[in-house]
Amino acid sequence: MKEIYATLSQIGQYTNPFAIISGAVLYGITALILTIIVLIIFRKKIRVPRRHKALKVLAYSYFILLPLLSGFLWAKWGFFKSLRKDIKAHTEVYIKQIPPSFDTSISGAVHTYMQDNKATLSTMSTDQLIDVLADVIYTQYYSTLSSQETAKQVSNTFFSWVLKLTKGKGMAQLIKHNIHKILKEKLGLDEEVSKELMASRIEEVVRMGLFAKIALIQADHFLKGIQKGVLILFCILMAVPLAEVLIAHYLLKKKPPVPQAKPVMTQV
Repeated sequence: MKEIYATLSQIGQYTNPFAIISGAVLYGITALILTIIVLIIFRKKIRVPRRHKALKVLAYSYFILLPLLSGFLWAKWGFFKSLRKDIKAHTEVYIKQIPPSFDTSISGAVHTYMQDNKATLSTMSTDQLIDVLADVIYTQYYSTLSSQETAKQVSNTFFSWVLKLTKGKGMAQLIKHNIHKILKEKLGLDEEVSKELMASRIEEVVRMGLFAKIALIQADHFLKGIQKGVLILFCILMAVPLAEVLIAHYLLKKKPPVPQAKPVMTQV
């Protein structure tokens, strides 16, 4: 509980809580109103006769449960969307909070690797070089996070959280891909540039806050995954009442018509 409180306190220092919460409320209220409108439009189809009393009660409960459920899930989705947007807006703030030593350690690892593997690197294309150095940067990045997490510092909660997002082969591949993308955008793929000049360019990109950018990419991917999960859950939960209503209509059409009694003719 203390760890959660510390994390939330830290997030509150570098985000705009009002913008995040207002975004969640806006999405939640909009979803609630739209769901109510849809239910009103299709109310006759929803209240189609059922065989069992329990199903009749369930049908009427849709008018209460579905708007609340829809409002809650879309408020949650809106919260994480607003959080992602707010984090991107405060990118420069986060970059300033990362100690320069982090980028220096990554820059040093790149420089050392380039010095120790000159013969091998001279035969590589620029794209291959960027790909190899992306692996070097990721390895040093993960190592720096691990050492920072174990250190007794005030900000170790943040690094612990980022480190948890880093674990796993899938996430490792994603981070390497994004490192490659950042280097590719900043450096280009000019084959005429010497490997020494390319190395100095890479070190310059690293010193411009690459560590923080990687961490923010991780956070954005993590939050986007939560958004997708909420959206999938919403679709599944909405599919259940939809299927129930469709089945009720099917059974009603399949039900044989009740024969009407012939009128009795009376003789006068």
